[in-house]
Amino acid sequence: MLKKILLLVSFTLSTGAFALSEANYALEYQEKIIPLINSFQYGVMKGEKSIFIHYATYTTNPDSSLCMVILPGRSEPLEKYAEVVHTMNNGATANTYKFFLMDHRGQGTSSRMSGVQSDMGYVDEFENYVLDLKNFMDTVVIPSGCSQKYLLAHSLGAGIAVNFMQEYPQYFDKAALSSPMLKIMTAPYSYKVARTIVLASMAAGRGKKFAVGQKGFTGVRNFEANTFTTSKVRYEMAMNMFDMNPKARLGGVSNRWLNEVMKATKDIRKNYSELRIPLRVFHAGMESYSEKSEMIRLCDEAAYCKRTYLENSKHEVLMDSDANRDVVMNALVEFFN
Repeated sequence: MLKKILLLVSFTLSTGAFALSEANYALEYQEKIIPLINSFQYGVMKGEKSIFIHYATYTTNPDSSLCMVILPGRSEPLEKYAEVVHTMNNGATANTYKFFLMDHRGQGTSSRMSGVQSDMGYVDEFENYVLDLKNFMDTVVIPSGCSQKYLLAHSLGAGIAVNFMQEYPQYFDKAALSSPMLKIMTAPYSYKVARTIVLASMAAGRGKKFAVGQKGFTGVRNFEANTFTTSKVRYEMAMNMFDMNPKARLGGVSNRWLNEVMKATKDIRKNYSELRIPLRVFHAGMESYSEKSEMIRLCDEAAYCKRTYLENSKHEVLMDSDANRDVVMNALVEFFN
């Protein structure tokens, strides 16, 4: 027991010591994260319906057989998770993992679907998100040699992950889910009214049009009005991603995207008990995108799940203020080790 306690203390101290501080974030990001991004090994694979999927791999230990797959949320390019990779690859967990990151179809640097505005959130079928992940596992991750396969996924990526684990339970040994999108929040409309509007829009042939209240990428920066993070420096980092990679710019979502997500998550919510591997769920008190009640129910019904609630965090708990982010990163280090 004493050995275990000392090990956990070591994890906590080392993670905090090597994480980037908001107080000196811009300089540390340039010195530590930009070189890391430049060290990513990029690749492209063919996803479902011949959509090209952009991915990256990174490791400082080619002999490692511990594989960690990271799935971004909606609109996020994979490079945004370089800070997470940096934290997980330092201190007590330095040189522990091979990292694998993937841009979902229709976002990041992955291909957009035919006939769709490039900065519109769109998916042809939700199942293709899941099949893209399966192709990624089969053609990129598993062939690298994995004794253990871990998953870290955020928001839309976490919703895809839950669906994937329900359909293909043999792939992952552990999974951590950040603000999983299991039922989208639809304010100012009730979910029932929002569903009716989406169905009417689909019936009118407006699947490839922006949903009500949605629009293209504007690039306008307004930290005070943002609903993603309480950290100003990490908000600026996220916005800078689109300056670094204009092809990754993404605005609001289409009616088709909403329709596919609503259909798929309805089925996902019926089968939480099918999740049989160890899970960690992290969710925010100031949430604007994913229904908190479903994250609680997921953890209640899954076989082995522990939930961490961050009352003062916004949606992106992995990109929030140091105080919130450190809680999540320390818990991840403990969980995966």
